[in-house]
Amino acid sequence: MTKRRIFAVGDIHGRATQLRALLGRLTVLDPEARLVFLGDYIDRGGESRQVVDILLELQRKRPDTIFLMGNHEAALKRFEISCSPDDLREMRALGFQATLDSYAVSPGVCGIGFMPQAHRDFFTGLTRWFSAGSHVFCHSPIPYGLDPDQADDFALDGLLSSRRVDAAGWAASSKTLVFGHVPLETPLVAPGLIGVDTGVGRALTAVELPDVRFHHA
Repeated sequence: MTKRRIFAVGDIHGRATQLRALLGRLTVLDPEARLVFLGDYIDRGGESRQVVDILLELQRKRPDTIFLMGNHEAALKRFEISCSPDDLREMRALGFQATLDSYAVSPGVCGIGFMPQAHRDFFTGLTRWFSAGSHVFCHSPIPYGLDPDQADDFALDGLLSSRRVDAAGWAASSKTLVFGHVPLETPLVAPGLIGVDTGVGRALTAVELPDVRFHHA
C-alpha cells in the first residue's frame, strides 16, 4: 500500500497571495495529500486576516489538515489573556502592526476581541506538534525526545521561539524533524532534520514527504 503523501508548509507570515499560489500547485500535484502547516500564520506581511480566511476554508474542505502553533501565535495567545501593554510592545516587535492593519484595528487594541470569532477559535485550536510515521513536525527545532505537550505556557513560548538546533540528537534518532522558524535562504536537509522557513529568500516553501521534494511560491 502506497503511503499517503504529506505536504508540510513553512512560515506564512501574512502572505496570502503566495499561500494561494502554493496551495494551487500542491492541489494539482496531489489533491489527496495531507497538509501540515508549521505555524506563524500572522504578522510582518500585510494579509494576515486573509491568510486565516484561506486556512479556515481549507479546514472546512479538508478537516484532517494539521495546523501547528508558531511562536507568533503563542505570543497572540499570551496577549489575549493579559491585554498587557508590555506584551503588545513585544508583539509589535514581531510585526504585529501588520496584523492589526489587516483587521483595520486602531492602535489602542486590547486582546484579540477585534478578530471574528471563527478566527479566535482557529488560534485556540492550534496543535503544538504532530507525528506521522518517521516524521515529527513542530514549528521550531525542538530537541529530540522533548514532548511540547508537557510544557506550560511560559515554557512553550520559549520552546517555540528557540532557534537552537539539536543536530546530534535528531541525527542519532530514527526520526526526522520537519520545522520552520529558522530563517533560511534555501531549505535545510540534514540527517534527521528538514527546515522549510525560507523567508530570508522571500519564498513560501512546502516540503513533499516522504520523497523530500520542495515546492515554492
